[in-house]
Amino acid sequence: MRMVFLPEQIKHAVGEAVCAYSMIEDGDNVLVGLSGGKDSTLLLLALKHLQQVSPTKFSITALTVDPTGGNFDALELRDFCKSLDIPHIYYPYPIFEIIKLRNESSPCSFCANMRRGILSGIAHEKGFAKLALGHHLTDAIVTLMLNMFYSGRFHTLQPKTWQSRTQTWVIRPLIYLPEKEILSAASLVKIPLSSPKCPYGDNTKRKFMKELLNEITKEAPQGEYSALTALKRALWTTSH
Repeated sequence: MRMVFLPEQIKHAVGEAVCAYSMIEDGDNVLVGLSGGKDSTLLLLALKHLQQVSPTKFSITALTVDPTGGNFDALELRDFCKSLDIPHIYYPYPIFEIIKLRNESSPCSFCANMRRGILSGIAHEKGFAKLALGHHLTDAIVTLMLNMFYSGRFHTLQPKTWQSRTQTWVIRPLIYLPEKEILSAASLVKIPLSSPKCPYGDNTKRKFMKELLNEITKEAPQGEYSALTALKRALWTTSH
């Protein structure tokens, strides 16, 4: 098993978020949704580092939901998990085929919801206390913008959410980190990236809002961190 080395910014932000919302407690068994993209892969590394340095004892298992139904070669992800001494579960499910058959009008949203449902179901079935997802601060801000402008709701992703149907906590340890910090860290530590190629591209509205946020941060470089402060005050209640 290798020791995990991450930039201090990543370690600090993840540690602060985990502590603020009591995301992981002693004895927890944590299931990590591992798609193979930069966010979920860095999340797995960050939780492994936390496991190595924290007095809180918890276990980690990675789960890859293959939306191609079995056409994705997950060998690289299995080897990556093995190098970290983390068990890896591979679960093929034909989400892309279902989208095609349904002629789904919002394929990205449908796929995300199906994957979360599968992850939550397996977490419940196998007795995991926590399900960790790789959503970050940029995801939270973009989701807030989408809800405000298209749904009239002041609502976004939560750092920690209780799912009553599956009796599982969903946690988002990367929630304090802008996507640019994750991109930088992924490049620095040279983490392997291997995930199924999506044939449907980005959700148009989400892509538009993300581009709008990028334009805002050109004028206000600290804009995402200012949004983080606002989210902490208005929408996210800590456990302390």
